[in-house]
Amino acid sequence: MTAEQQKLIPARDENLKNGNYTVLNGEYTKNFNVYVVGENHKEAIDYIMVALDRSTDNVLGFGIKMGSQKKYGVSFWDEADIPEEYRK
Repeated sequence: MTAEQQKLIPARDENLKNGNYTVLNGEYTKNFNVYVVGENHKEAIDYIMVALDRSTDNVLGFGIKMGSQKKYGVSFWDEADIPEEYRK
């Protein structure tokens, strides 16, 4: 986990507690689950799915993540960084 992510843990945990997250399964993320966390997670997922459809490799990459973070204020977390009680 990066130092930047450590700063986001309190907000992440609050969003997880409130159900403000969506899980992208390994189909799009090189065989591991990625959690999209934030109040606008549903809108971000819609954006991500359109971007993935237009992508040549159909994999969630850096550009899609950065665009989603900037546009929707979400954060991305590997499943290993999510508290056990919120893992799906």
